[in-house]
Amino acid sequence: MTVRWKVLLIVGLTTGLVLLMGLTLLVTTERGKSSRDRLLLVQGQGESFGRLHLAAEQYLRGLLRAKEQGGDITQLVREMHESINREETFLQQALVKKKALEMPDPLDGWAETQELLLALRRWTSEIEQRVRTLPLGEKPITTEWNLLDEFEHDVGRLITTAQEDEYQHRGQQLIKSQSRLHAQMWLAVILPTLSCALLLGLVLIILLPMSRSLKDLMLAARRIGEGNFEVKLPEDRHDELGTLSHAFNQMASELKKTLEEKQRLMKAEAEVTERQFRHYNALLEETVLTRTAQLEQANAQLQDSLDQLKAAQSQVIFADRMASMGRLAAGVGHEINNPLSYVLSNLNYLHQELQPSRAPLSTEEKREMMDALASAREGAERVRLIVKDLKTLSRPDDMNTEPVDLGEVVRGAVKLAERELRDRARLIEDYGLLPRVKGNPTRLGQVFLNLLINAAHAIVEGGKEANEIRILARPSGHGRVRVEVSDTGCGISQENLPRIFEPFFTTKPVGEGTGMGLSVCHSIITALGGEFYVQSELGQGSTFLIVLPVMDDTQPEAATT
Repeated sequence: MTVRWKVLLIVGLTTGLVLLMGLTLLVTTERGKSSRDRLLLVQGQGESFGRLHLAAEQYLRGLLRAKEQGGDITQLVREMHESINREETFLQQALVKKKALEMPDPLDGWAETQELLLALRRWTSEIEQRVRTLPLGEKPITTEWNLLDEFEHDVGRLITTAQEDEYQHRGQQLIKSQSRLHAQMWLAVILPTLSCALLLGLVLIILLPMSRSLKDLMLAARRIGEGNFEVKLPEDRHDELGTLSHAFNQMASELKKTLEEKQRLMKAEAEVTERQFRHYNALLEETVLTRTAQLEQANAQLQDSLDQLKAAQSQVIFADRMASMGRLAAGVGHEINNPLSYVLSNLNYLHQELQPSRAPLSTEEKREMMDALASAREGAERVRLIVKDLKTLSRPDDMNTEPVDLGEVVRGAVKLAERELRDRARLIEDYGLLPRVKGNPTRLGQVFLNLLINAAHAIVEGGKEANEIRILARPSGHGRVRVEVSDTGCGISQENLPRIFEPFFTTKPVGEGTGMGLSVCHSIITALGGEFYVQSELGQGSTFLIVLPVMDDTQPEAATT
């Protein structure tokens, strides 16, 4: 399997694991929503029965007060019947929702509820007649207590029983919901752990053999440099490293033959007689000149092969880092492709110019080749610097906090987002004396990279002279550091502004955004003990404000702009 297919295998596995964890999160969210709806239905029924009980007591007191003051009882009766009808409608709707959610009914269906409501209506009519016939001289307090006792014995008991059944049902639903949450918590821990272990195992299986092959190549090159041409590398690999090992073995064999030929000529020179010294001396000088030119050419080929080996090693390490980056690989691919193109172009030029069939090199040709080598080396150096800029996001993704140089993290994110910002806006960076903050460099780099890309996407491409993106970082007092990322883009409407931190909410067209970027950033900042705010006006741009706590054991230090 070639290096490219190994990288594609790691990327495919990473994508599959991310999709699996996303699907698991969606399923657990739907289950939590169902549990919430069940608890709300049960609680609503219990509160409905409580409202009926309270309405009955208020109705009785209102009748006695109207009787005592000579008021109108008919209005109270009508209001009581309306309350019963309203609660009956509510309970009937709750029963329909329970059936839709496949929930058991502790009141054994609608029959017991109707029996309770019928008893309450019958009591309402009877108590009206009894209050109308009460003698005017009877004490209201005594009558009220007697009638309340009769209500509790006849109707209140049914309402209390229904409430207790609903409370028991609510307790059962809470137990089930707690059990489901516990299971989902274990799933949320086990699934990412297994995924990380699987991905780490696959990376180790691929990287360890490649690392051993590179070490063998470096050791063989060192031995050849010391004069040991008996080095033999294994050629059983079916990838780019196997091809390089085969070429390396051929180079060592040719160097050995050249050295043996030189030794043979030196021995022949020592055995010639003095009488033929001049004749053989001239012949030997000519042979030595020819062999010396061949040796210089072989040495140049060796140097070229060593340069190709170093370039291949850098590409293998770079490809591995790019595979672990996932989404960032596509973002920096174009920046790496340009220097690699003229590195390969210069190496191909050297390979063509250093063929064995060519005549000895002139001084001008040697100078041109050295320029080509210098250019190739400069391209490789550019690739190395681009890879170095990915250091912040290539560290293990955990939430352990440590003292973080905020200026370095922001500058790394700026370099990664440079391609998106280049044709859209002018970037202005303003960092003051910043203390180290309490945070995680990987997560903070993700936050600022997301904000910079969002700011770039809010500006139409090609408007660099008319737009700007500004990053301002200052100590904020009380052990805090304040960072502002502002742009002059399209802005956010006031009706959408309160929702931008909600998961899956996005103002981008369908297919261009998932709506998770700002939600994840908000979660990261709040988890680190910070604060995240936004100010925006449609057509005027947006400003995102982040406040982070300072580590207690750090002192302010200068940050370059």
